[in-house]
Amino acid sequence: MCGRYVRKTGAREIASAFDAVLEANELSQNFNISPTSDVYVIRNDSDRRSLTAMSWGLVPVWAKDISRAASLINARSESVAEKPSFRNLLSRHRAVMPMDAYYEWKPMKRSGKEIKQPFVFKTQSGSAYCHNGMFAVASLWSTWRSDDGGELTTCVALTTEANERVSEVHNRMPVLLTVDGIREWLDVSLPAPLHLAQGIPSEAVVYHPVSTDVNNARNHGEHLMDAISLGGEISETLF
Repeated sequence: MCGRYVRKTGAREIASAFDAVLEANELSQNFNISPTSDVYVIRNDSDRRSLTAMSWGLVPVWAKDISRAASLINARSESVAEKPSFRNLLSRHRAVMPMDAYYEWKPMKRSGKEIKQPFVFKTQSGSAYCHNGMFAVASLWSTWRSDDGGELTTCVALTTEANERVSEVHNRMPVLLTVDGIREWLDVSLPAPLHLAQGIPSEAVVYHPVSTDVNNARNHGEHLMDAISLGGEISETLF
């Protein structure tokens, strides 16, 4: 699961890195993006890529209201083709969510007290999964319409079983894409290439522990990505 992530790269730089046309207003830097926040998304639009903004947390077209958005931030790639909320989006509503980094939590004991220790995951420089320092995460999008004619466009990130490195912290990870993977995922003339969720190598990511300040969604500062030393405070890992 990916429940928080980082946006530090500006819209123009993201659009350039992914060869997309900028169609979104500039969003502020946010080092602790939480569900229902506005996020950047890349999708194909009339045979060109566009960078736009959507709300993170999918609202299915058939939903009566938007109350489920915060709970539909991730979709398991293994079952996405069968789930009612996602299966009808696979053919023509595929997209990519650029992320500068993302966070995961590991249950640990600190001085005898159980805590959720956060770790930040970043791209491995030189990896095929590194796009100017950013991840490209496979996603889906949808537009929900209210009874009074209002519209809300939302997105969901796809996840897969963690590779060996990520599994040291968490058993799931985002579906990361290479340049070729992005091209294939966004090509709606092709059947949904869910095979891209498999075989993401450990070398795609690096990670380190960060302050538990990340645990509070109201904290958004750059310091949240700073590495900390766990030292002797951590006495036991809990699974």
